[in-house]
Amino acid sequence: MLGHYLLTLYRSLSRHRLYAAINVLGLAVGIAVFLVLFLDLRFENSFERWIPNAKQLYVVTTNIDRQGVFMPNTGGFVLEQLRSDYPQVAGARYDPAGGVVRQNGRATSEEIEEVDPNFLDVLELPLVQGDRASLLAAPNDLVISEAKAKQYFGAANPIGQVLTLDFDNHTDIYRITGLIKTPPASTDFKFDFLVPLRPRTPAEMHNWRRLTYAVLFTFLRFDSPKAAQSLNGEMDRFADRYGGTEEPGPAHTWATLRIAPLIGEHLADPTAAMTVAALGVVGALTLLLAAVNYVNLATARAGLRAREVALRKVMGATGAKLIVQFMAEAVATAVLAALIGLALCELALPAVNAAGGLALKLDYLHDSWLWATIAGVIGIVGVGAGLYPALILSRFQPAAVLAASRSPGGGRASGRLREVLVAFQFSVAVAFTIATIVMVSQTYYVRHMDRGFSQNGVIVVPTFALSGLTDVQRNSLLTAWRALPGVVSATASGDRPGEEFILSNHVRRPGAPGEGPTVFQAEVGPYFFETYGAHLIAGRWPDLRHGADFLPSNPWPVGAGARTANSPLIMRNVVLNARAVTALGFRSPQDAIGKQIVSKQSVGQQPFIVIGVVSDIRFNWPRFRLPPIAYIATGADMLSPQAAVRYSGTDIRAITAKMAAAWRQIAPTEPFEAKTIEQALQPLYKYDEQNGHLFIIGAALAVLIGCVGLYGLASFNTARRVKEIGIRKTLGASTTDILKLLVGQFLRPVVIANLFAWPLAWWVMHGWLSGFDQRIALTPAYFLAATALTLLVAVGTVAGQAYAVARAEPAKALRHE
Repeated sequence: MLGHYLLTLYRSLSRHRLYAAINVLGLAVGIAVFLVLFLDLRFENSFERWIPNAKQLYVVTTNIDRQGVFMPNTGGFVLEQLRSDYPQVAGARYDPAGGVVRQNGRATSEEIEEVDPNFLDVLELPLVQGDRASLLAAPNDLVISEAKAKQYFGAANPIGQVLTLDFDNHTDIYRITGLIKTPPASTDFKFDFLVPLRPRTPAEMHNWRRLTYAVLFTFLRFDSPKAAQSLNGEMDRFADRYGGTEEPGPAHTWATLRIAPLIGEHLADPTAAMTVAALGVVGALTLLLAAVNYVNLATARAGLRAREVALRKVMGATGAKLIVQFMAEAVATAVLAALIGLALCELALPAVNAAGGLALKLDYLHDSWLWATIAGVIGIVGVGAGLYPALILSRFQPAAVLAASRSPGGGRASGRLREVLVAFQFSVAVAFTIATIVMVSQTYYVRHMDRGFSQNGVIVVPTFALSGLTDVQRNSLLTAWRALPGVVSATASGDRPGEEFILSNHVRRPGAPGEGPTVFQAEVGPYFFETYGAHLIAGRWPDLRHGADFLPSNPWPVGAGARTANSPLIMRNVVLNARAVTALGFRSPQDAIGKQIVSKQSVGQQPFIVIGVVSDIRFNWPRFRLPPIAYIATGADMLSPQAAVRYSGTDIRAITAKMAAAWRQIAPTEPFEAKTIEQALQPLYKYDEQNGHLFIIGAALAVLIGCVGLYGLASFNTARRVKEIGIRKTLGASTTDILKLLVGQFLRPVVIANLFAWPLAWWVMHGWLSGFDQRIALTPAYFLAATALTLLVAVGTVAGQAYAVARAEPAKALRHE
């Protein structure tokens, strides 16, 4: 029986090759798009799931009211205090820091991860060599990943080997005692160099104000979600007990701690989660459009199989058997399309990975989810898309069909259904086109927007912050670089493009009520604004000719007993950005010049004099709201200084080579790394761009599938109306009249589709754009452009066939009548 059905399907497809190509390829493309986006969706939701028992792992998150966002990190003291109140808590800390690995006279920049000795008991990272019970027990133990072991020791056994690690003002020799598997791409954490967490000073570890710029992660492990939820309910009371009185009101009102599942942290940002979900919707809708194509073409083509159905019924076939036959054909078509879709997916994955910066792959042997998904797609598409055409075909009455007393194919009801399905297809297509145009425009805008400084001709040096460099070496490097031919200026600062501002305090004007708004603080050295080409609005830049401009940084934090809470600190000069001027209540930038402001420090009040106002400089992610910023001129003791050099009239490779040569002379033991502004900012664009590329690919193919279906539908409909058109031309209709009639009828559902697509696209894109602090305006131009583009594609799809039929001679169309 099955063989008979397959033979019938083969004969039907071979007799109507255009139908077969459109239907099978349409389904194949839909399945391929769905699989690619399904793989991406799985990848984005698989972060940290590679860790054994990952569902038992949680991370303590912090929300400081001045930042308004939960961060997956805490102060280093939180775990100790949790253990004090809740002895049953199992946890470990993880503190990543940039550093240098030294081996045989070679220095390499790496990330060093300080962890508690029980870290590998809490996070059971896959261990290749070593005794888990004794790893990281000694202060100089080192656990290394397989990839890094191969990089530094080749094929030799790394156990017992030594490396010199230089990080956080600490240099020591570490002995490798354990080897773990290299973490996959689906992780937000590096586990390449695990070393025991070194003791911190009480000021570092027991100061709740450090929650505002903590980079240490606190992992907890629970036997059940209920236990985690129980502790989560205690976190406000915990914060109130230990938060102190540094801020007004209960501590949990300004320092909120929560416990969140580790496997959900990758998509904890609602905007990121929405973007990934949108990709899943694109994949599902693309597959749905391909299935709609199948229904459309199958019902439109029903008349061509009407006599076959009538003869089968005359020979004794029942309606149920015919339904089984046509359902089997639909499933077989879906199987064929799935095989072709898998091949298309394999061909597309390298390009998709390159465009999105991903590592997606089809693992046929070990990925049971892949086969379950393919089987589900075949079942849903085959049964779902084949059911309605099967019901239509099985209902034909033999007498009516064989007597040709009526036009088979479902009648007006099926015609209206096909029109509704075409309208649905193009509603999705227009919405996708609008979304694609908006996303491309926003991405372009973000890349080329005015960030408040000149991005051309600037080189940043991330390794300038390495703890192995002394202040004397840093000053010597800046002096040497400024003397190079082609260098305009060089500077050091606490922040650089691609990094976020993390230091903040309440700032107010003297006499103003309350503590004032939260203002972020950035330390800047001489020539900072000149090097970055910032735009001065009022006042002046800090200048070495003004002795009070560049004073040493006040200690962070102030030692206990050094000052009382009300003792004033040294008056400092400061430059505000435009948003700080507004936040502090000044009438204008000029009004702020010469005025005093006060910042609340850990101990004491820090007074500032405003000497300048600069336009808003954005170093961070465009999604983040740019905060009020105070640029504090600093002469020495800068925290984590970053260097930048502006050059002109020379090639970047030449100036970089000269900078590297000066570096080797002054700091020969430290690695040198230089980046352009574009390279430094690239990580900020990467996430949105890779998802944007995937969305564009999916949306473009969804539009293509809709047009393929429209083409197939148009080809069948025009073929069935040849005699009608011949009669119309005989009665005097011109080719133009016929062309308008046919194109107008085909475009009617496309035009109607816009009534549904516009509100949907506006709602989705408005929500997506709201995740950006700086964004384009959602004007009608995007909607009109998408509609015009879709109509143009639709007209191009059907115009050729309509024109050929409209020009046909009536005699040829009517010669058999």
